[in-house]
Amino acid sequence: MDSLPDFPANRRQPKISDQSKYLVLHAFSRRNSGDGLLVDLTLEAMADAGINAAEIEILALDPESFDGFPAVHRAPGEPFARLTPKLAGAVAELIASPLSSGEVNRLVSRARGLVAVGGGYLVADSPVRQAGVLLNHLVQLRTAARAPIPSIYLPQSVGPLHGPVGRSVRRNLNRVGLFCARDDLTLAEIGGDNIIRCADLAVLKLARTVDIAAIPGAQAGAPIMVGRDLPNPGDYVERLKALGDKLPHPLWAVQADVAGDRSDRAFYRRNGMGDDGTLTGMLETGRGAAVISVRLHGAIASLIAGRPAVHLAYERKGWGAYEDLGLGDYVHDARRFDPDLVADQVDRLARDPSAFWDCIAKAAPDLRAQYDKLVGELRRRLL
Repeated sequence: MDSLPDFPANRRQPKISDQSKYLVLHAFSRRNSGDGLLVDLTLEAMADAGINAAEIEILALDPESFDGFPAVHRAPGEPFARLTPKLAGAVAELIASPLSSGEVNRLVSRARGLVAVGGGYLVADSPVRQAGVLLNHLVQLRTAARAPIPSIYLPQSVGPLHGPVGRSVRRNLNRVGLFCARDDLTLAEIGGDNIIRCADLAVLKLARTVDIAAIPGAQAGAPIMVGRDLPNPGDYVERLKALGDKLPHPLWAVQADVAGDRSDRAFYRRNGMGDDGTLTGMLETGRGAAVISVRLHGAIASLIAGRPAVHLAYERKGWGAYEDLGLGDYVHDARRFDPDLVADQVDRLARDPSAFWDCIAKAAPDLRAQYDKLVGELRRRLL
């Protein structure tokens, strides 16, 4: 992508609010380091736009995980797909939302502006995922779409969108002030004149902060593998284990340390894989070398830490991010990848990663310009 297109102007003329707070929507949980990173980057972009942290409140599905944040409210929904009383609360919010009542409406009514965390949480391609969007996110989206204040959805991958839930997501995204799509498929699926193409916030962070010249060449150490459970896996697990067998003493790293079966640790236990600690801990202590990650933000966090990373993508977001970085040769379909090919790439990256980092260096100027324009748009619309 050569440059970021001009942003569309807000089609609605929002009323000037007498409230001083900005509300961050759709935060999930810091128990998943990728989701936590996107919240941090949202707050960083808002700070770069001139918004003080004291002016921000957060609406999160797992507010207990945001320890140390001054104003975090519980979003309706159940973050870990369990049958708990939180689901009853989510249903109550769904009923209250069209009546402009409920907790989300109360918070939005006293906000000055709305900023939605980026990510890939608006996917409705199966009954289970449609239910997840319905219970965990639709009230927030629907409320933002009709709020008479500025609303910005930071870079997202959305879809596939099936059924009534999918249609509702598309309709409401077309009504928010500005929607940023982080991949071309999302751009095509949502359409509308309030949508632009913009890279993932973590990709933009990488382009702004990593000093390519300071990254060492060959790095000694075992490769790091970040796996996760996948829907409709096919023979994904067999391929992942075969890849592990071809690598020299790989370290299995945990990115999502959440409760229940969605934890990376639970996935490793079920499939007889190792558990060598958290990815964050490995990156902070210099443990391991090249990374193979099924989780996108595990791959990008590794790049930010100066580790070359091969991404095994399972959704459109992975291809969009790696193509924005000029790394299209290093992203593979998680359900169909060739373990021999990926093992060969990891071996070559361990010996000489210079061509890999050159790709990012070439993409970085455009990505930095995208971030500057996005921050400028936050400033213009919210202040």
